[in-house]
Amino acid sequence: MILKKKNIILVIYLAALAAFAPFSTDIYLASMPTIQKAFNTSIANVQLTLSLFFVSFAIAQLFWGPLSDRIGRNAVIFFGVTIFIFGSLLCAWSHTISLLIIARIIQAIGASSGVVMAIAIVKDSYPDPKEMSKILSGMLSVMILAPMIAPIIGSYMLVHISWQSNFYFLAIYGVVLILGAFFVEESYPKLSRKPLPINKLFHAYLEQAKFPPFLLAALAVSTNFSVMFAFISSSSFIYINIYQLETHLFGYFFAINASALIFGSLSLNKLKKRFSDSQIIFTAALISLIGAIMMLMAIHFDPKSIWSIVVPSFVVTYGVGILYPELMSQALKNVVAYNGLASSLAGTCRFTLAAGIGFCMGIIITDSALPLAIIMLTLNIFTVIFMIFYNSVQAKHSVAPRQCGREF
Repeated sequence: MILKKKNIILVIYLAALAAFAPFSTDIYLASMPTIQKAFNTSIANVQLTLSLFFVSFAIAQLFWGPLSDRIGRNAVIFFGVTIFIFGSLLCAWSHTISLLIIARIIQAIGASSGVVMAIAIVKDSYPDPKEMSKILSGMLSVMILAPMIAPIIGSYMLVHISWQSNFYFLAIYGVVLILGAFFVEESYPKLSRKPLPINKLFHAYLEQAKFPPFLLAALAVSTNFSVMFAFISSSSFIYINIYQLETHLFGYFFAINASALIFGSLSLNKLKKRFSDSQIIFTAALISLIGAIMMLMAIHFDPKSIWSIVVPSFVVTYGVGILYPELMSQALKNVVAYNGLASSLAGTCRFTLAAGIGFCMGIIITDSALPLAIIMLTLNIFTVIFMIFYNSVQAKHSVAPRQCGREF
């Protein structure tokens, strides 16, 4: 994939916006056991700082998309990132687990604006599905730096400073993104906007959700994304508590898994030159499925080896790295009327499921990593099922979707 210089700059900025979620979660993963001890609380309560972050992240997206359809993408970026900065500082100043949970909810509300705007701007700027998939793949290539370097940064800051420093880092990250927004051209100018009346908002969401190709693709995106999140949400407890990995090494082991996304993204660019989207999707889904089966078998036969997690999770994540941009492109090519609204709905779907998965991982991960393998395998199976149904309904809905926005 060859991108123009202007596109490269835009891709980097949009990837940085979309990386709010991985940065906000991965940077403090190594600190979670420390936070548990510092606040003298349970693993489940600490896990709430992660799962409720994603619940809030998911719900808030329903607000940011329609708002951006009314006032523009850049205005939402400024407003949302400012909330994120405030939430990050409040996290650092928290002195109880309850306050930290509340601060994480505020942080999530602001962070969700970033991922919604990143996807909406891509849809605004690149309406062609093939070009959109290339841009999304390029964004993923940059985004994966977050899950690679965030745990390393977080582990280092935890060892040498404190767990609070992780959240000060995130506040600075937000400031940098606000400054960068001044150099990004508005992708949705006033003359192009068709504001959605508030009293029609629910109906517009319903119309989008009822369009079968979008719904099935969005569900597939959700299960695919949650495969990766199941690992992310439980990795620190599995590596540090179960396998007794030293805290300062956690970031490097996590980076091994994250690097699989790089190889997946690079492979996608090569595969798109030779194979159709459907061939790529089912090949990648099969790879991820095989990785989950490998983990299940490895844990069964060698439960005490950390490599029973590291190697299979690499295979799973490699499949996700190929699959995720393709699935998201399939969802976004089935927008009924409003790009921002559709982006919000797709994001809400995947982050709501991810939040539920994260909460479950906090309960079921105790003294074995076996539940992780079972959850990953189950989610991969559902991804395949959703895409099989997607292919069947897409043939029946091959015409352009109805522009419901014009009826309002």
